Amino acid sequence: MAGVAVVATVAALPTTAFAQDLTSGTLSGKVSTSGGSAAAGATVTIVSQNSGYTATATTDADGKFTLSQIPVGTYNVDITGADGSKVSTSALVTLGSVSSYNFETADATTTVVVRGRARRNLDFDRTTTGQVIDVQAVASRVPLGRNIEAIADLTPGITINDVFGPPSISGASPAENIYYVNGMNVTNFRNFLGGTTIPFDFYEQVEVKTGGYMAEFGRSTGGAFISTTRSGSNTFKGGLSVYYTPSGLAEQSRQVGADLNETDPADDTYFQGRTDFEQKEATAWLSGPIVKDHVYFFAFYNPRDFTVDSALTYGDGSGVYTESVERADPFWGGKFDFVLNPEHRLEVTYFSDDQSAITHHFDEGDPVDKFVTASSGGVTQVAKYTGKFTDWFTLSALYGKSTYNQTTKSFVDDDPAVFLNGAVVRGNTAILVESGEDSRENFRIDGDFYFNLAGRHHLKIGMDEEILTANANSRYSGDTYYRYFNAGSALCGGAGSVQCVRARQYFNVGEFEVNNKSWYIQDSWYITDRLNLSLGVRNDTFINKNAAGESFLESKDQLAPRIGVSYDLFGDKKTKLNAFYGRYYLPIAGNTNIRLAGGELFTQKVYQWTTRDANTLVPTLGPLVSEATFSNGQIPDAETLVSQNLEPQYQDEFILGAERRLDSGWNVGLTYTYRTLGAVMEDVDLYHVENDLCEYIGINDTDCGNGTFGGSGYVLLNPGSDLVVKLSEDFGTTWGGKTVTVPNSVLGLPEAERTYQSLVFTFDRPWDGKWSLGGSVTLSEAKGNIEGGVKSDNGQDDTGLTQDFDEVGWTDGSYGLLPNHHGFNFKAYGTYAINEQFRIGYNASLISPRKYGCIGYYPTPGDNRAVDTTLTAWYCNGKLTPRGDSFQGDWIKRVDLSLVYDLAIPVGSVQLSAEIFNIFNFQGADQYDERGEYSGSFEPRETYQTPSSYQTPRYVRLGAKYSF
Repeated sequence: MAGVAVVATVAALPTTAFAQDLTSGTLSGKVSTSGGSAAAGATVTIVSQNSGYTATATTDADGKFTLSQIPVGTYNVDITGADGSKVSTSALVTLGSVSSYNFETADATTTVVVRGRARRNLDFDRTTTGQVIDVQAVASRVPLGRNIEAIADLTPGITINDVFGPPSISGASPAENIYYVNGMNVTNFRNFLGGTTIPFDFYEQVEVKTGGYMAEFGRSTGGAFISTTRSGSNTFKGGLSVYYTPSGLAEQSRQVGADLNETDPADDTYFQGRTDFEQKEATAWLSGPIVKDHVYFFAFYNPRDFTVDSALTYGDGSGVYTESVERADPFWGGKFDFVLNPEHRLEVTYFSDDQSAITHHFDEGDPVDKFVTASSGGVTQVAKYTGKFTDWFTLSALYGKSTYNQTTKSFVDDDPAVFLNGAVVRGNTAILVESGEDSRENFRIDGDFYFNLAGRHHLKIGMDEEILTANANSRYSGDTYYRYFNAGSALCGGAGSVQCVRARQYFNVGEFEVNNKSWYIQDSWYITDRLNLSLGVRNDTFINKNAAGESFLESKDQLAPRIGVSYDLFGDKKTKLNAFYGRYYLPIAGNTNIRLAGGELFTQKVYQWTTRDANTLVPTLGPLVSEATFSNGQIPDAETLVSQNLEPQYQDEFILGAERRLDSGWNVGLTYTYRTLGAVMEDVDLYHVENDLCEYIGINDTDCGNGTFGGSGYVLLNPGSDLVVKLSEDFGTTWGGKTVTVPNSVLGLPEAERTYQSLVFTFDRPWDGKWSLGGSVTLSEAKGNIEGGVKSDNGQDDTGLTQDFDEVGWTDGSYGLLPNHHGFNFKAYGTYAINEQFRIGYNASLISPRKYGCIGYYPTPGDNRAVDTTLTAWYCNGKLTPRGDSFQGDWIKRVDLSLVYDLAIPVGSVQLSAEIFNIFNFQGADQYDERGEYSGSFEPRETYQTPSSYQTPRYVRLGAKYSF
């Protein structure tokens, strides 16, 4: 029999495929004779270069083999033919993918034969869009920020949200993504903005999913970040690295001007800009065997010191305050791998990302540091078992738990917060004093089955459950928050009124639980060698409990189909056509429990005033102008809070794609994506339509006046749907305690809408030791009347409880191009090797402007559709000014360059690097002031259409790394 020669590639990362595991990948291949017939009975043995993990498979009658759920990384592959001839090569297994290779036998020989350069096929198991990034390899070639957002920004369909930080993926808000580390969901479940992150040098691989993902993955209507950490091996390895971003080599940000219009309008212009920016970071790591071939360790330590200084000054040069934000807590952690035998292994991960951001605040002329400490992070522990019981069955099980600190405190927490002249000048500058801790407990089990039945099948079945607990204790600094307003403002009573002060009080204490469960079935079915059909379904259950431990919201049997098909157009594994349809559900954020279903007390009173204390700035209160109770401190009846026909947020997605591998080694692709939001949960203030509701139901005026819908007038519902809610006992003996249905025609709310469509062209020339180039061009449109869980227009991060549908009048003009819309997005990155020691890296992007409207006050409060005291309506100067229809921001351009020098030394190697970010110092404004007027007076705001922040200016990062 002939020996075996390899024609498989290891130069680039195989793209995502069906066997989408959270911590591992799959290696598959086909062994053929030189004449093209199947080479049955060949033995394939793989040995990990990273961890020493080994596995063996035998080719079937068709010459095929599969090794599933194996650790990611590079493997030595030894293939022994039935006649005893051997061949050796290497293969790369990437996270969540089927890395597929062809192996071809050569003429009979007793020596090892490796024919030509390694080459791989396209992956026909996948319909997922996105990419897998080998972090350590890419970071040594391309200039990147040392965080997961920078890694993700290489991926098509992603834009970084400049308001909240986490990225917007395929038109979704930044609060719709999910984050995994070594199989553990580490998403911030309070508001879904980001998740637990680990240091850059601890990452092994990161998979970024932007769409088309299978039934194994859920709880996201945006995208998914799935990462693995580095592991130990049979070889002792270690390293040290230092990275320094000096303030002396950083350019200054452009100043941001803003008009205060508070109590002293004659002195009402200030400028705010970055004055200093410095980062110091080091890493130390050590790995190796504890028991050769069986137990490995990887230990990691990351001290860091990040500082940002800023100042706020008036236009005449006088100061208001200076701030310095410091983060200096180290990250530490590690991973143990227990390989019981080649078929059974256990991975244990433990790390701490406890950190504090200390904001030092100095008012002009006051030497006292009014510092605020915001504590976050915690401890994460993950254990995962994987066992291969037969050639056709593999089982994995995971248990994990984590904690996350949610505390903001300062030494002036007992002083009332006072907002004056555009800043918080007394009390805790964060305004809210918060203490608490979130915890997560996660269980999951997955089984992989392989069999033949009218074709080849890879069937995956699994379930998971997470128990999430949020402990919250929140109040305003000094128990009261004062904010001053000018005479004549609507809040003070309108034209002719005197100056006033708003006094708010807020208290909320409790423990809240969220329970999310799911099961899924997914089959990857090769009907023929050229046609693959992926059929899956996911079922999610979301249960949210109030402060009394009672369920106030249960969403069960949320069935989400996932269907994909891929076709080998010419049968040569070089041209692929694919299509996908899927539905995704988003859980209910823990913030909803805290705000809606806790014993929250939230009141507001507006007073006239004439004098105030010179030191505390607390006013002497005069006559009461108005008062309001937003929540009364009682835990409301669960059935009165939520419409009984409520659906969780879901989204439908359709994808068509084509990909071609050229003989020159280039990969090109074209993908069309369409997403439409099916439902959204939002709180609605029924106060303005209360009389209409009572009239429709038949409640008399007296009982209507005594009763209140929902929690202090607010009910959680799907905008555009009917309201089905239980009435409180305050509605009297006739209607109290009864459940009523009110059609949306009475409520008058529009249906929530959001659509996204994109056409993405991708190109990739893999690294061959000399040069590489990858990138994409995205043409897209994101349009609707709601961004998603959060609201970039005003920075509101109350996920699921934004102002969007609070009042009917505020929805006027809300349909338009959304904050995350960027019609054009170009990305290119790569490397060029000058010689064996020097490399140049590059990373560039060009993003089209964001579109803006004009946000003002609702002009006709007498029609009972909205109040005129909140700056949130799409009206300015009494006229409708729709979302995204008034002006546009700047084109955002960026070019980053790096120079890397590699030096081999007798023991180990040294790498020196210099990276220049935004080398041309582009200063595009990435945010503009969209507020068009002052409080209800229709007076134009001077800062409307002026920048409120600019892109990060040029800065330099220097690095030195030693490894052995």
